[in-house]
Amino acid sequence: MAHPRFRPYFRHGLLPQLIAFEACLRLGGVTRAAEELSLAQPTVSGLLRRLSETVGDPVLRTKGGRVELTRAGRDVALLCEEIFESLDRFDRKRSAQSALPQALADQRFQVARSRYSSRL
Repeated sequence: MAHPRFRPYFRHGLLPQLIAFEACLRLGGVTRAAEELSLAQPTVSGLLRRLSETVGDPVLRTKGGRVELTRAGRDVALLCEEIFESLDRFDRKRSAQSALPQALADQRFQVARSRYSSRL
């Protein structure tokens, strides 16, 4: 692996954990997050538990049926924001690149097909 220090994040599936974490924060609880993500509540709880294991500290605590951030959780929330913003930028860039007019795409296909068929 190119970056051994990232191995724990890879091994534990960090992105699904972060998605569950962000949903819990935004919606105020595990049950609501599970509903939004179309997952069972124990699955979301497991993702949060594994996120705490990955980070090395608890990221959330429950108080009165609502979730609250811990110190480590605040750091993870900032990380979520950065990662999700990066993913949004990536999606926008990919969408812009794939928005070639269909005629241009068809033309490129025709040229490529004619070059290939001439070799047969």
